[in-house]
Amino acid sequence: MYVVILGAGRIGTRMAAWISGAGSEVTVIDRDKQRLKSLDIVLGQVGLLGDGSKIAVLDEAGASRADLFIATTGSDDVNLVACQIAKHHFSVGKTVSIVYNSENESLFNILGIDSGVSITDMVVERIELELADMFVEEV
Repeated sequence: MYVVILGAGRIGTRMAAWISGAGSEVTVIDRDKQRLKSLDIVLGQVGLLGDGSKIAVLDEAGASRADLFIATTGSDDVNLVACQIAKHHFSVGKTVSIVYNSENESLFNILGIDSGVSITDMVVERIELELADMFVEEV
């Protein structure tokens, strides 16, 4: 399997390590040269410097042969555009994106992104789960 990840931050780096560890090929795109340098030290030459919302950069990353595209930048706008290009221009089989503003999650779905993962919803659900027993009423 070949995977292209947009964003070499904490989430993108951990996803790349997990995917690479599972035996799949991965390329990580980021605009930050230092992040990519750190990533390449840990995982080998998997980084590509550039703006992942640009067709030319996604082409250089090999998006046309990617089975999966994952967008993990801190910007919903960038993630959405990059996923749409990957899906509709390069015909990537599955697109997954981090969604920071949970109000945007339905927009990602409407515009054809296969999976939008709301960071806000995940954090709130986890905290609620951890604190649930504190708010249970005694009968």
